[in-house]
Amino acid sequence: MNETRGIAASVRRLLELSGQELFIIATYLIVTGLFRASQNAAQTTMPLIGHDLLGIGVSQIGLVATIWGGASVVTNIFIASIRGSSRYIFVGGLIAFPFGILALVFSHTYLQLIASILLLAISGGIVMPALASSSATLGSVSSKRGAVAFTVALSLSLAIGPLIEAGALRASHDSLRIALAFFVPLAAVGSVLGILKLGRTKDQPSSGSSAGQRAYVLFRQRDFRDAVFSLALYQFPFVAIINFGAILARTRFGASAAFSQEALTSFFLVSFISRAVLLFHPTKNRDKTWLRGAAILTILGVVIVGLAGSSLWFVVAMGLLGIPHGLTYPLALNLLNESATPDQLAKGNSILSATTGLISLTGPFVIGLLSASFGISTMFLLMALPTIGFSMPLFFHHHKTASGAPVL
Repeated sequence: MNETRGIAASVRRLLELSGQELFIIATYLIVTGLFRASQNAAQTTMPLIGHDLLGIGVSQIGLVATIWGGASVVTNIFIASIRGSSRYIFVGGLIAFPFGILALVFSHTYLQLIASILLLAISGGIVMPALASSSATLGSVSSKRGAVAFTVALSLSLAIGPLIEAGALRASHDSLRIALAFFVPLAAVGSVLGILKLGRTKDQPSSGSSAGQRAYVLFRQRDFRDAVFSLALYQFPFVAIINFGAILARTRFGASAAFSQEALTSFFLVSFISRAVLLFHPTKNRDKTWLRGAAILTILGVVIVGLAGSSLWFVVAMGLLGIPHGLTYPLALNLLNESATPDQLAKGNSILSATTGLISLTGPFVIGLLSASFGISTMFLLMALPTIGFSMPLFFHHHKTASGAPVL
């Protein structure tokens, strides 16, 4: 009954929005979806292009992914260090993004591969934090519900994107370049819409304090520290899935590239459902309970991947891992919204992006070395260790909101 009332209230609030607000929200969600679907296609196809077409080993693929993460981190730090937020930088990131995918499609050497991922990393490091911050200013929609709507759009795009790529792979007889090329026009449309409708917003005012002071103020807040731990507990397994999941399916089960994309679809579809539940069923003051559950499911999921004896168990594990993927990011954004003032949101989102970026920087190379030394299956089993470590603060202190109000 309570869930039905929550859905009815959400629908009622949606109907009360003006036509202009609905148009802005729809444009924002479309831009977010097209950008993230195209970005994920590049992230999951890059390892196969390197492995199958360029003959690169797993440790070298890990190094390329590390460079991607490093460039993203540097970009996030730069965005967090500037005063206010610049729409011109945002527009530049949108323009560069489709060219990055196009460069990856036509990469025929190791250096060309690195050049393409640098362009993708810089543009992604600019655009994603800006889109996350924009979720707090979607008309009369509350900032917390806007944050979850943002993550729902991400998950929906991530569920549909692999299906598009799987269809393109089957139609092109497993041609990785042709399949990835399908996303160039999608990325271009998203960029044009973003420039026309979202790139006109005014720069946010600066608080006047230095970047270091702003970061220090945020890290003094327990909610913000918990947001950082929430993202970190899942990021190592996620890096392993994105960069080495398809290779594991190919080498262990003889699966096609299309099958790998379909397995990722189950992962992102479950993630989408998890975020939809958060959107219509507020967690109130139970953030920590949900995040503890996400940590437990993550550990269980990577263990199943490591021990999977068939492609069916691989798909089951992908679906199971989709649940914590769906939960951790929106709950982290909720914690940020509780701990940051409006002028701190852009900086806070850049710091959260830098957190995942730092793991993406160090993770792929280390994971690649572990895979080369012990095998990909054992590597996935080892991914339970960082999840256990980063989830410890969530298990050993309790979170309560000051007002006891719902977090969504």
